[in-house]
Amino acid sequence: MSDNSLRYIEIKRRLARHISDLGPHERLPSRTDLSKTYQVARTTIERAVSELIGEGLLYAKDGSGTYVSESTTERRTLGRDNRGIANWGLLVPDILHYIYPGIVRGVSDVASDHDVNLMICNTDNRFEKQTKHLHKLIDSEVQGVIIVPAINGIVDHEPFYRLQEAGIPFVFCHRSLDGIQAPRVISNNFHAGYLATKHLIRSGYTRIGYISRPPYSASADRFQGYSCALSEAGLAARSRWIAFESSFESDGEGYFSARRMLTEEERPDAIFCFNDGIAKGAYAAAAELGLRIGADVGIVSCDNTNICETLRPKLTSIAFPTYQAGKLAARILIEGGANAGGQPVVLQPELIRRDSVAVFDRSEAAGLLDGTDLTST
Repeated sequence: MSDNSLRYIEIKRRLARHISDLGPHERLPSRTDLSKTYQVARTTIERAVSELIGEGLLYAKDGSGTYVSESTTERRTLGRDNRGIANWGLLVPDILHYIYPGIVRGVSDVASDHDVNLMICNTDNRFEKQTKHLHKLIDSEVQGVIIVPAINGIVDHEPFYRLQEAGIPFVFCHRSLDGIQAPRVISNNFHAGYLATKHLIRSGYTRIGYISRPPYSASADRFQGYSCALSEAGLAARSRWIAFESSFESDGEGYFSARRMLTEEERPDAIFCFNDGIAKGAYAAAAELGLRIGADVGIVSCDNTNICETLRPKLTSIAFPTYQAGKLAARILIEGGANAGGQPVVLQPELIRRDSVAVFDRSEAAGLLDGTDLTST
C-alpha cells in the first residue's frame, strides 16, 4: 500500500471521528475548509467524503452541502453491549509475563473509570495470532484497541489497514510497529541501554559485553544505547562480547552466551543483559566458572522484575513505567486515538541499583567517575 493510500485512509478515519461528534443533519464544513484543516489536497477530501456518503454516514443536498445522516447516531452505539458499555480490545504477548501485568492494570483502571469493557487477548508474540485476534475484534465492532505489537513471525499489516478503514481507533503501547501510523506510548529503550552501560562504566568496569534477545526494535535500541555509552567513554565495543540470542525461547537464555564470553582468554569484566531472564542465565554461567558477581563480573539488566530480588547478589536493573504506559495509552483511546501521525509519547526508564555492580577504584576509570546523577543523563 502506497504512502498516499495510507494518508487517504487516515484522513477518512479522522473525518469519521469528526462527524461522530456532530448531530444528525448537522452541516459538514466545506471541502476547502476541510482541506485546510487536515492539510491535504481537496481531491483527498472529496474521495473520503464520497465514501462516507456511500457508507451512509453523510448525505448531500444539491447546492447546499453535505450533512450528517441519521444512521451516524445509530453507529455511535456499535461496539456497546446491551447495557451501553463500550468494548475495547487489548493485545499483549503474554498476560503472565512479568512486564505486561502493569500495562494491563493501567489500561484496566482507565477503562473501568469510563465504563469500558476490556477484552484481553494473548498473542504469544506471534504475528499470526495477532492478526487472528484483530480480525475477531473488528468483526465484534469494538470501539478501540490497544496493542503491544508482536515481534515473532512474518509481519502482517493487513489487520491494521482494516482497523483504519473501519474507523476503529487504536494505540500502540510499549513499542510500535514500523509502517503503521498510529498514536503510540513507547519506552525509551535507547536510554535504558545507555543508563545501564553508563552505570557499569562509572563503577569502574571497562570491558563490557552485551547479551540480547534476537534482533528487533527494542534489542536494537538498547544496543545503540550501550554502544553510545561506550563511545562516549572511549571504550571499545568488541564483537566477540556482543551476542544476540538465536530465538525468543526463554529456556537457557543468556547462559550459553555468557559462558562463551567468560571463558575467553580476555573476558569481559561486566555484561549488560537485555532483560532479567538473560541476566539469570549469565549468573548461572558465572557461578559455574567460579566468578563472583560484582567483584569478578558486574551485571546490569532491564525490566526490574521479581527475578532481581531472588538472585544473589541482588540484580541491578532498569525499570520501565509499565503501569503509566497502560494508563496513557488508554487515555489516548478515550480521546478517540487522536494525533495518529504525531510525536510518540516516550516514557523514560529508571536505574534501580542493587548489588550486582561493585564500585572499584580503578585508575583507568577515574576520569569517567564525575558524580553525575545517572537518572538525569
